Amino acid sequence: MSGDSISTRLNRIVVTLAQSVTLFAPRVKMPVSLCQFLSRRLTRLMDRLRILIARGPLPVRPKRATSRNPPTNPPKIADKTAEFYPPTNFGWLAFMFPGTDISAVRSHLLLLLDEPETQSLITSHPMLARSIRPLCHMLGIKPPACLKLPKKPRIKRDPQAPKIPPQPSKTPRRIWRPTPPRVMTPAEAQLAARQFFNPRDFYN
Repeated sequence: MSGDSISTRLNRIVVTLAQSVTLFAPRVKMPVSLCQFLSRRLTRLMDRLRILIARGPLPVRPKRATSRNPPTNPPKIADKTAEFYPPTNFGWLAFMFPGTDISAVRSHLLLLLDEPETQSLITSHPMLARSIRPLCHMLGIKPPACLKLPKKPRIKRDPQAPKIPPQPSKTPRRIWRPTPPRVMTPAEAQLAARQFFNPRDFYN
């Protein structure tokens, strides 16, 4: 894999993730609708990464001046039945499918992000970095320096400005979390933890 281009390696990583989710979803009794949702999400991510790398970085547009005045007509939130959504905690996809191909994919992405060529491409391509950040989050990879967002300056609010009215609360999402089929032994748990936090010792 080291001789392939960055685009090919990223594409292979996302394809393997989508295939692993479809293959191992019955093991954790994942709902079919949620499995299809994750597959579509990964497919869109794969297409977006391929287009961004092929197009190359675009010139940075100047930021528009933003106003902190309250909106005149706040958008209405539709009251619909909540559906199942995946967890949002750090590394949720890697923890959901332990001992599968996803652990190997995580190590490959970690090694790819360590290469200077990849870091140089991400630094010059902000839109590409914005697409890789959620991939790192779901796999439990701490973003390297090239993916970290700059700190936003604090905006001082004018005390004379009118207060923003509270927005209507959104419908709570039903987060689905798998039930492990069995409790791992202490030795298996220790090995899984070492494999997660030190993948270079297992995948080279």
